[in-house]
Amino acid sequence: MDMMGGVMIFGIIMTIFLMVYAPIYQMNQDMYGVRIRPRKKLSAEDEVTKPKDSLILVAMKAIGDQAIATFPQIADERTRTLLMHANYRSAAHLSTYIGIKTTLVTVLELMIVLNGSMEILVKVAAMIGAAFVTWMMPNFFLAGRVKKRQYLIINELPTTIDLMIVCAQAGLGLLMCIDKVQKETRDTCPNLSAELEQLIQDVKVFAKSVPNALKDMGERCGVEDIGAMASALISAESKGSDISYPLRQQAIALRDKLKRRKEEEASKVPVKMVPVIMMFIMPLILCPMLGPAIITIMSAMGPMLGGGK
Repeated sequence: MDMMGGVMIFGIIMTIFLMVYAPIYQMNQDMYGVRIRPRKKLSAEDEVTKPKDSLILVAMKAIGDQAIATFPQIADERTRTLLMHANYRSAAHLSTYIGIKTTLVTVLELMIVLNGSMEILVKVAAMIGAAFVTWMMPNFFLAGRVKKRQYLIINELPTTIDLMIVCAQAGLGLLMCIDKVQKETRDTCPNLSAELEQLIQDVKVFAKSVPNALKDMGERCGVEDIGAMASALISAESKGSDISYPLRQQAIALRDKLKRRKEEEASKVPVKMVPVIMMFIMPLILCPMLGPAIITIMSAMGPMLGGGK
């Protein structure tokens, strides 16, 4: 039982570490363009044919539906907001996510209950703590995906605004500008292009104004810059002025913001390198320098420490 408890604790620690480290690794991978292997290009048949849901996801969705029906309060507002910002916006996504969290908590609780080496009070405390940690940890993974997607959208936003400025100066209206840019940036700016396509559907189906639809898009993405651009466009349309001027100002402000962010990231690199240098570089330098001296001192001190023998 002791061995089983050790294996269980090791598995919990490794699971928590991987769940915390995975979003950080993915963010740095996309930030610096580092990939282990190139992305596989999808053929026309792959793009048309959508992948089928696996049995695991179907089971997780069924478990999530039952959990939400039994305890509606577990689908809190923060979870819904994170799923919306991460582009998981359907009811099936919410049910699958709740089902995954419920399954993880249930499996961990069963492992603790079946461990007979723990005392009753220790087992109860471990069950409460493990349930809380296991229920909250997927939110950190989801928050990492949200940050990654927001980072990509902010990087794509200046290019999209520049294209909208060109279209506006060519005499197109705001909705036609968005429609044209959305079609032209499907490959270069896929995240923002998908959001612009949803914006066009909101305008055409729900009869929203374009600036208000832009503001709703900013709330869906969790990006404040889109909301600021929407406010500038609302002000420009109310005054009847040219929309290219506020768009140009937003593009300049966004590029300045991205430049400052890159400068901040560059200034943090020396601090991040200190642990790497201390762990991997300094031993390689000190061992050749201090090794012979330590051996000489130990040889000289050996007779003294051995009692003069």
